[in-house]
Amino acid sequence: MYWRIGCVEQLALQLQVDGPDKARRRPRSVTFSGAPPTATDNTARPQQTANVSIVRWADSPCGRYLAGITAQGIYLWKLRPFVLLSCLVYETDEFGLLVDIIWAPAVDNLRLFAVLGRGHIYEVAVQIQDQPVLEYVFATQHYYARGPGEEEGILGARLEQRRTYRLPSTDSPVVCAAAGQHNAIVVTHTHVYRLTWSGALQSSMPVADIHGDRVSQVVVMDSQGQQQQQELFVFDDKTVFVVQQATVHKLDIAETTAAAYSAASDMVVVGSATGKVRLFTRSGTELQPVDNAGTSQGRAARVTGLQWSSDGSVVACAYATGHVVVQSALGYELNSTHVGFGLDSAHLAWSGLWLTVCAKQHAAALAFAQAVGDGRSVCLFSDDKVFTHAPDASERWRVEHAPSSYLSSYGPIRLAAAEASNAVIAIAGTRGLAVGGNGKRWQQLRTAQERAIECTALAWSGRYLVAGCIDHGHDGAAQLAFWGLGQALDVPAAAVALDAPVQALGAYGAVVVAVSRQGQLHELGLLETGSTLQVTQRRTTSIHALVDVPRIRAVQWVPGAAAERAAYLVLQGTRLRLVADGQAADVGRAEMSMTSAVNVGGMHSLVWWFDGSQLVAAPLNLDDFMAGGARALAERRPRVRVVPAFFPLAVTGDGVAAGIDQDTVAFAAAGLAQMPVRVALWLPAALAHMLQAAESDALLYAACFEHRPFFTHAMEMLLLEALEHSQPELLDRAVRLLANFAVFDDAIVHCARKTEAAFWPRLFASVGGAARVFRRCLHAGRLHTAAQCLLVLQTLEPPAVAERCVLALLAHAARAQSRQLCTDVLKFLKLAAESDAGMRSLYTRLATTTF
Repeated sequence: MYWRIGCVEQLALQLQVDGPDKARRRPRSVTFSGAPPTATDNTARPQQTANVSIVRWADSPCGRYLAGITAQGIYLWKLRPFVLLSCLVYETDEFGLLVDIIWAPAVDNLRLFAVLGRGHIYEVAVQIQDQPVLEYVFATQHYYARGPGEEEGILGARLEQRRTYRLPSTDSPVVCAAAGQHNAIVVTHTHVYRLTWSGALQSSMPVADIHGDRVSQVVVMDSQGQQQQQELFVFDDKTVFVVQQATVHKLDIAETTAAAYSAASDMVVVGSATGKVRLFTRSGTELQPVDNAGTSQGRAARVTGLQWSSDGSVVACAYATGHVVVQSALGYELNSTHVGFGLDSAHLAWSGLWLTVCAKQHAAALAFAQAVGDGRSVCLFSDDKVFTHAPDASERWRVEHAPSSYLSSYGPIRLAAAEASNAVIAIAGTRGLAVGGNGKRWQQLRTAQERAIECTALAWSGRYLVAGCIDHGHDGAAQLAFWGLGQALDVPAAAVALDAPVQALGAYGAVVVAVSRQGQLHELGLLETGSTLQVTQRRTTSIHALVDVPRIRAVQWVPGAAAERAAYLVLQGTRLRLVADGQAADVGRAEMSMTSAVNVGGMHSLVWWFDGSQLVAAPLNLDDFMAGGARALAERRPRVRVVPAFFPLAVTGDGVAAGIDQDTVAFAAAGLAQMPVRVALWLPAALAHMLQAAESDALLYAACFEHRPFFTHAMEMLLLEALEHSQPELLDRAVRLLANFAVFDDAIVHCARKTEAAFWPRLFASVGGAARVFRRCLHAGRLHTAAQCLLVLQTLEPPAVAERCVLALLAHAARAQSRQLCTDVLKFLKLAAESDAGMRSLYTRLATTTF
């Protein structure tokens, strides 16, 4: 998940030519470099400094470049830093004005296709230069020597026109185009043309066969897991149709103004003229709405642009009001930003953790931090920093700056993992890795190793760092490498060869699970003997036919004792799937998943996932654990459910879920962010679930938390849940459970003071009466708890009983020489005397007494 840090950075869209002195160039300014390969020599005369009006934008499949077109020109920017690298300007409109621009999908052969209004297409190659053309020169001190991953400067790029293609008919004006994995779609007023990337015509169909209006946008939906390509057409009358081959299906989505598809999550997002954003999954030619997903910003906030992140975990939404909202794939709104200008026509481009927001004459950049996503710690990383949450202060973050010597060559940070205490951090960029933090010196690989090793996944298993690596120095060999905490990185403590690079990696205790890009799932066991780490291959199974491997974002082991029936949870896009016994089954939709366990003989682990609105858990009791764990997830059992008021990032074995609120306070000067961290107790919900199944299991489970500082509060919440939701059976079971612990009376009295008096009779009837609770508090010396019980006594007990209790408390307070408590009791009597004659008489007698 992504959270914004820093302020909105305004980018210039002016065309200007610097002088020959490179030292005058500045980062994040629009700077032309290289002579454009057209008949017009734009370097020979001064450029206009007026803002250009960009008709359409398109970001490259590699996420590094942004192309834009005016009516007669093609411009190529580097996204980070935002620098104009090259342009082509056409002084003749022989084939009409430029209408749209798309990128071919190949990342190793960058090509642009510019579509003109009279049915012609320009194929333009992007030639990356070998030598840097722009160096960083900062007017003030900057953290980087030059820039992340650009130690030698910025490599130039040059646009070169290659070919010109012509549509079969040029009588109808072109309106839009779209790019797919296998072909390009060009739409005119009358026809839809499907072209190969070499310019050959695949097929065509009349627009009238789809709908009688003009097409305003087309989105290609194709992926490796889909046999047939689908196209989504948005028309000027804001209706939506899906076309698969010759089959046309109208969708029941009204007022549509923008749409986008993510191949990584296989989801579609649709925005409307009323400001509503809806999310869908594909099912044949139909789009299935995602439950509880969707946001609305009001009718004035027309949606004008949508863009998925490269991993499909978040989507950015642009509104005509100038707001940009980033929400999760299941509809949780993470943050909202106003970019400072209107977005009547918007394009959004993700480049790593930067979002570039483009309008016709303006552009801005937003920086983000991404959650580590291991489900065990609240940890974020940006391009050059790692934010870890200090557990002793809910609002305090520790910010670790990655070493500039590493970032200047291999930045920005692409992967990060935090050790259990958040004291030690591992990061990885394009090559190598670095380990450090918390005042410790950063460790790095030797130079030769650093250049050869590429990390594809990071995780911590206890005190060992686990990294999925590609060794480019040995023909791209894939392996899992293990380093001990505090160990030098030169030689790993252990290494295991794999069949292919790691796609996803998970660690649970001494169990490590890795899924390779070939679909092999490896389960490994770790055994530390002295200073030696032994890694054993416990299980290897192929899941290629069961899941869509390229879409896998996370994998985790389901706790179980039966090795022959091992089960795993695989997060495939937003689909959480259970893989066990050679089969795969859907568990539900999820943003992330995690496991929390209390080791009472391996009993009662909780497998959690967040579905966009609530935390859901499948409890594993002892029988489930012995059977391998899959049964608890496969069967349709009741689940534990917790609704947090934040986005959860970690579920700990301490009974607490922690996460980040969507409200963010950014500090531009430091470039950091103070993001409020929120916590919620999941223990009451878990105990309520267990009490309904077996009270003995709930007792053993609660005993593991008895000495936690929040245990009393958790018991209060359990009682409140039963009282306020009128569950008498649960209340009786909760009281019986609570009677086994020393905090029994404290929890009862505190619960009563937090709820309405109407619930008091039911609560105290289940514990033998308020006077009985009061006497136990006196005998145990918990005088303050007894004092809090006075109002309950006045309400529920006869006046004579209440008066005797007041006198008994005053006597105990006097013997304890607690003057403050005596004063508090007299204040209570004074207030009670206003409505109670008996209390008035008692107060009159005691008011003049000296204690």
